[in-house]
Amino acid sequence: MKRSELFFSFLLIPIDAAMVVISFVISYYIRIKTDILPVNSEVTFKQYLWYVMYILPIWLLIYALNGLYRISRERNYFNDFYKIFISNAVALLIFIVAIFFSRAFFFSRLILILILAISVILVFVGRYVVTETQRYLYRWGYGVHRIIIIGNNEVSHKLAREMIYVKRLGMKFLGLVNGLQNKARRPSDLKVLGNISQLREIVARYHPNEIILTDVGINRGKILEIIQVCSDANAGFKFVSDVYSMVTTSVNSSILAGFPIMELKTIALDGWGRIAKRLFDIIFSAIGLIITSPFMILVATGTKLTSKGPVIYRQKRVGRDGRSFDFYKFRSMYIEKCDTTEKGSKWTTVADEKNRITPFGGFIRKTNLDELPQFWNVLIGNMSFVGPRPELPKFVDKFQAEIPDYFRRHRVKSGLTGWAAVNGLKGDTSIKERVRFDIFYIENWSFWFDIKIILKTIFLLIGEAFGGKYEYRDRP
Repeated sequence: MKRSELFFSFLLIPIDAAMVVISFVISYYIRIKTDILPVNSEVTFKQYLWYVMYILPIWLLIYALNGLYRISRERNYFNDFYKIFISNAVALLIFIVAIFFSRAFFFSRLILILILAISVILVFVGRYVVTETQRYLYRWGYGVHRIIIIGNNEVSHKLAREMIYVKRLGMKFLGLVNGLQNKARRPSDLKVLGNISQLREIVARYHPNEIILTDVGINRGKILEIIQVCSDANAGFKFVSDVYSMVTTSVNSSILAGFPIMELKTIALDGWGRIAKRLFDIIFSAIGLIITSPFMILVATGTKLTSKGPVIYRQKRVGRDGRSFDFYKFRSMYIEKCDTTEKGSKWTTVADEKNRITPFGGFIRKTNLDELPQFWNVLIGNMSFVGPRPELPKFVDKFQAEIPDYFRRHRVKSGLTGWAAVNGLKGDTSIKERVRFDIFYIENWSFWFDIKIILKTIFLLIGEAFGGKYEYRDRP
């Protein structure tokens, strides 16, 4: 473990404490100095601060119990925000209970609401600054983990390229070590340090902080030897099996008779998750149809007045379990250039923006107003708010033949938006990468993951309204 990681994790404690205290102070002055509601308070500011001092240690303890001080190079802002909100709510609840049982006088209930709102924002901002500072220092090599990967397969190549191109991970890829001597294919763009028989010399030369094993072909004796080399060099050892890239389920670990056991579990959306997700879809698609109905009337009118043909464009798409359904959009293309075949024959590309799309269609596509009829698809159960985007039957057949994992994405309903979509993988983009993101979503689904995707979608829609379709932009 790097000292820098300990430092930044420890630094969060005084910053959190300061932000909580500041939130109490700001809330006090807002409540006392403004005339939102009249208040008669005999509590002095000094007495009020004693309340803060009493609750602050408990507040920080709740943060620790909720995993907010877990040492990690990769922080998830959405998860942090959720944990901060829950922790602050619990801390304030304890504060209220303590006041009640101590029969102490507390002058305002409104101030508690202010404290909750302001503390969540301030603590999140403080942590954001710390995390971004840490990530910025990675660019200069401060706190970066030096990594060697043993294995020369698809898994090792993906890991290596992720370390090379995603700087915020705080990892420096040193090179690959061939697991099976003279049998592995040498990658053209990744450095190979040598063979596994030379591991001890390689470690002595490059001084890695971690060694990651991805080659499942190595026997038990050699794995024990690798672990001994790591122990002697004070380097961490991790194992990533390419077996997990061939299964459709998540992995749980447990202990039986002192041995670690890996268990493959079914996806969360096979049980109560499916019921909860469907209830969410029904409620919010109905609300969405009501709220957007004025916009849909305007779009329908504009479509009808600016080009001939039907307002709604209907097309067959493939959803959950490979079943086809009628997919609805506002027509944005000239009717004579629309794909009206049963299975679909045309793949929409950036060139279509110029020769197939009407001027008004360009506007509704840029603002994503053409997607509004899909609220109906969600309401009647053909689609969900979040899930893999549905494809044409012809392309489903094609991609399934080319990509073995492709049909996994049909284990759940198609979505208005999805994890692949908010990462720019829609339209004329890599199908293989899209499948990888879709499978990650399916295997890691949670209600809060859906909320995260919806929030990212909102920001993406705003960005596309001003900057054009995300998938068609030039990105580094």
